[in-house]
Amino acid sequence: MRHTVLVLCGAVALLAARSARAQDMPRIGITMGYPAAVGVMWNAAGRLALRPEVTLQGTSTDSSLGDIILPVNIGSTSDSFQVGVGVSALIYLSRWDALRTYVSPRFSYSHASTSGTTVASSSETTSKSYFTSGSFGAEYLFARHFGVFGEIGVGYTSTTTTASTTSTVVIISPLPPTLPSATTRTENHLKTWSTRSGVGVIFYF
Repeated sequence: MRHTVLVLCGAVALLAARSARAQDMPRIGITMGYPAAVGVMWNAAGRLALRPEVTLQGTSTDSSLGDIILPVNIGSTSDSFQVGVGVSALIYLSRWDALRTYVSPRFSYSHASTSGTTVASSSETTSKSYFTSGSFGAEYLFARHFGVFGEIGVGYTSTTTTASTTSTVVIISPLPPTLPSATTRTENHLKTWSTRSGVGVIFYF
């Protein structure tokens, strides 16, 4: 009877420890990592987490020579914008105290556009990229609300780029000139394999 009580007490203690450990792991957090991305960490189950991410980037340039040489403004402008979304599934393999290891399949999509004008031409370029990868990673929880992670793996990227350019013949004269123009369009497909790595921090709520 005494041995039975001890076994039951041990089982209850073990279950309580596992339950407390599960409760100690927050479910929702914010991630900030490199390559530059901001995302959300969602611990969906004991051995599964989802990490959706988003990236944004925009640039604008404007250059001009003014009216130094010719009676026209010789300059150029360029604007570009890129947005990307991705999601990773973290499948945890093992745990040692605050350290967890995992494997992570990942998929992401990005769209970029660039437009530019000069005195003699205008151009527009768009690209669409699809990226898939598989990685091995480790996550360490320093405190209940703060942790770090690092991962390394192999990825595959498929990119389609479309570019169009309209060129105009500029005729400088006192009279309003007739400006003939020609438009060219190209499309390129690029597929690459590469290694990838990433590091970041997690702030849990």
